[in-house]
Amino acid sequence: MRFIFTLSWIVFTHTVYSQQADSLDIPSNSFIHNYRISHPTLIYSYDEVAQIHNYSTNWDFDKDGIKDELYFVGTGGAHVYYFLTVILSSDKKSREFNFIQSDFPFFAASDSSNIDTTFWGFVVADMGKSQMPTIIVRLDASTYNAFEKELINYNIKTRTISIGFENGRTNYGSL
Repeated sequence: MRFIFTLSWIVFTHTVYSQQADSLDIPSNSFIHNYRISHPTLIYSYDEVAQIHNYSTNWDFDKDGIKDELYFVGTGGAHVYYFLTVILSSDKKSREFNFIQSDFPFFAASDSSNIDTTFWGFVVADMGKSQMPTIIVRLDASTYNAFEKELINYNIKTRTISIGFENGRTNYGSL
């Protein structure tokens, strides 16, 4: 009788734990589930090991007809921040904006009208006379304060930053 009980308990425990493992939501910094609903056509992936949000091949920042690469790369640590990296198809140079960091690099909208309604994230919008795609990142207060001197060097005076590209040159602005 004891053997039957033990065997039954083992089978039951194994069944319960195997079902739980399949149904557990393992914590992740990925936004894939959110984007399936909010932006189903957005091309996106997240590398858990490298801590990289990959938004590549969604926008053509240099207007050469080829969509460019856009990443938010993790800085490591217990509370991960992600810095913006852009690689334009026209010159293949990696532009790492270590001073433009977000702890929640979520694509909020495809126009600039919604950036003031969110406290985090980024937007890509066609701005200016040339209607060039521009990246708009909203920094949290601690990130802005930590990088304030560097931001001022780029004439950035607010927590909402615009980054655009023209002829391989990076243009910064404040909104």
